Amino acid sequence: MKLLLSTYFFLIFSLSLISFGNDWKNWLGPNYDGSFENFEIHLPKTGKNYSFVWSLNVGEGWSSPIIYENFLYFHDRIGTKERIVCIDKITGKEKWNFFYESNYRDDFGMHNGPRSTPAIADNTLVSHGPQGLVHALSVETGRLLWKFDLKNRFNSSKGFFGRCSSPLITNGSVIFDVGGSNVGLISLCIKSGKVLWTSQKYGNDYSSCVPLRVENQRLCIAFVREGLLALDERNGEKHFFAPFRSPIDASVNAVSPLVHKNFIFVSSCYDVGAGVWRFDENQKQSTITFSEVWRSKGKLDCHYSTPVARDGFVYGFHGRQERKPVLRCINLTNAELIWEADPFGVGHLVCIKDKILVLSERGELLIFKASPDKSTLLHRQQILGFDTRAHFAFSNGCIYARDKRRLVCFDLKKWD
Repeated sequence: MKLLLSTYFFLIFSLSLISFGNDWKNWLGPNYDGSFENFEIHLPKTGKNYSFVWSLNVGEGWSSPIIYENFLYFHDRIGTKERIVCIDKITGKEKWNFFYESNYRDDFGMHNGPRSTPAIADNTLVSHGPQGLVHALSVETGRLLWKFDLKNRFNSSKGFFGRCSSPLITNGSVIFDVGGSNVGLISLCIKSGKVLWTSQKYGNDYSSCVPLRVENQRLCIAFVREGLLALDERNGEKHFFAPFRSPIDASVNAVSPLVHKNFIFVSSCYDVGAGVWRFDENQKQSTITFSEVWRSKGKLDCHYSTPVARDGFVYGFHGRQERKPVLRCINLTNAELIWEADPFGVGHLVCIKDKILVLSERGELLIFKASPDKSTLLHRQQILGFDTRAHFAFSNGCIYARDKRRLVCFDLKKWD
């Protein structure tokens, strides 16, 4: 009976995350884990490459494009203004744009553009700029619905490279990792921008929140400065916390928590390592319990790229971005190193059924087999320039990716 209840519990959990459409409306896609099951990647014929569809110029920033129905949206910076643009995802033609003044300056001489990826729900797009300004726009027209200054209201920390918490829109609210003087996470009403709740104080970082929903439990999972945090998304009350941070002050937690089956994986460089926590439903108390499974350094220490998972195995980049990181596969439940690919730099990953798409910092699209058997590179193609730091979006068999100059669309259903 216990086994049946457990199976039912995780079936319900899994069904709650399955996407039946082709939208990529938020950071890490429809399931908040960089995965997409509703498409089969076919490889180009020998000597062929995937077909180029369109390209357009973009401004500064590492914000990722997002997709909603027939349109693509992205956030960048042109001169002294930040810009949010809506374009036709088929043709690349602009539908509308929204500009606002930006006074952000990067202390380390990096890009002054946005790092956070917008999110869409309830016909509303919500963005978060590096200076702490939140804007809510109509997805149809780009009309400003409301705005909120997280810096002035909560004294949100600039951090090393500006504010970077991608908005998590859930159940009529928008959640941010603010890390202000007296708050950690905050929730705003998506309709009005009114503050719904604030959590106790935690430091913000470069990881973005993800949802965890099981039965009637609605949790927000965050990798804050101090460690792994689970909050009730309805009122901000702490549900679980595990200390997990670097002893080095000049460090960041940039990887978002990865929820796979009934496990949560987190990872960071800077002498932190990786860890896995298991969550289970407590039937008697109608709540979720968390238990640590393992912590380990040197297995899959991720710098800024969030890994992907399939069938109990995690695929991600191990090592600092500037120190020749390598793509690895590890066992989720015991941290066993399964394989390591030949070095090619770091990049972002998306798992499409049994294949892993990698967009490297060098602008290459690489496709690996999502298998623990061995590292198998299936395809390699140059699609962008050598400064590609933003994540990419996937919709209807096409990928949408950007570097510091261009946003491109490639059709993975066709090849030249």
